Amino acid sequence: MPLRKSFVPCLLAAWLAGIFPALAAAPATGDARHHSDGGILRIRLDSGPVRPIQAIPKNISDLRRLAGGGFLCVERGEYLIASDLGPDDYEYLVDGVLDYCSRALIQTFFTRGGGPAGKVNIFVFRDYPSYETGVRRLIGMEPISPYGHYGHSQKYIVINYETGPGTLVHELIHALMSNDFPEAPIWLAEGLASLYEHCRAEGDILRGDDNWRLPELKAALENNGITPLPILLTMTPREFRGLRESLHYAESRYFCKYMEDLGLLPGFYQEFRDGYELDPSGLRFLSKAFGKNLDLVESAWRRWIGFQYWKE
Repeated sequence: MPLRKSFVPCLLAAWLAGIFPALAAAPATGDARHHSDGGILRIRLDSGPVRPIQAIPKNISDLRRLAGGGFLCVERGEYLIASDLGPDDYEYLVDGVLDYCSRALIQTFFTRGGGPAGKVNIFVFRDYPSYETGVRRLIGMEPISPYGHYGHSQKYIVINYETGPGTLVHELIHALMSNDFPEAPIWLAEGLASLYEHCRAEGDILRGDDNWRLPELKAALENNGITPLPILLTMTPREFRGLRESLHYAESRYFCKYMEDLGLLPGFYQEFRDGYELDPSGLRFLSKAFGKNLDLVESAWRRWIGFQYWKE
């Protein structure tokens, strides 16, 4: 899949102009082969000893000692951030993307958790070579994705910034949801995270924009290959991450976007979260949100997909 580099304008200039730039992320699945500027970026895992995953710092002093020279480190609320980005990109990432998106997402969705449960370490690396080396050195493991991931058990995020600031938003949602709605089914967890990997700000809320996942979805629609909603919405993580994983991401993202466009997404999320024990599938809450049964919802969603458009 394409590996897209996002142009990141100066945060202050963007704010003075009254514009928060769209955030874009490259694919968040773990493919081992990706196009980059017409070439191929291959994951290269050098042989050599790698420690077990080490203890993650819980304060800024320990983070600075772990990161070492060449890394800017700062504490922002529950987030401990270390990065080898330049000062401008670092300021944009910390005081812009992280601060703004965290507040917007908590206000819109994660009202029960209100933020992450305890300190979350965020390691942001300027490019893939730095990311590959840094994940090994700071986390003590091999990279499991060329983009980044969220470590649920130790509460950390690692990001290859070369894939764009939207990658941080994607993983940030996993960190916030793990405290707010840890039981969320995988379609909702990945659908919501993927929705805001390419987004824009409207006042104090985020809105998902169309992105590179749309062509695969439209091709599946044209070839009658879309997974029916009753199946997609009840998939286990193993099923979701099977051979059609990329399409499942696209379907989940664009079902969330459909709900967002209709103004239903935050209300559905919160009702499902609060009533999860009554219906772990969420199908009852979807029917309530739409005011119709799932067959009618799916028919309307498929028609809506046909009118969506994205140009790279």
